[in-house]
Amino acid sequence: MKTSLVLQLWQSSTAAPQLAATPFMLAASAAAMEWPVEIHALGASVELFVRENVARHHTVAPLNRPLSAYIEDAIRSGAKVHLCSTALRDRGLAPEDMLDGCQSVIGMVTMLERLAQADTTVLTY
Repeated sequence: MKTSLVLQLWQSSTAAPQLAATPFMLAASAAAMEWPVEIHALGASVELFVRENVARHHTVAPLNRPLSAYIEDAIRSGAKVHLCSTALRDRGLAPEDMLDGCQSVIGMVTMLERLAQADTTVLTY
């Protein structure tokens, strides 16, 4: 069994799209290599997945691709997105506000259980 990769988005946000693109590029690459990939969105990072958030479309240098394209690449490649229940509640968001394929809501205990698996590598952004 391959190592699972969890990309924990903690500081990634639309406020710095050039920094937020990196975890999605890694997620898409790892998923293309057939690694199991999960993205755990905590805090403000849940806003990256809000369907109507126009800030998701800011361009990222040097390729001048929109941040949303990197997000879509990761999802299309097979990365599973899990949203923090507390972050959604604090922002008044519901699963139906989120992008297709990004409606999985989990709590901190479930996130910690997934992070603590022996065959899991965790990267935090």
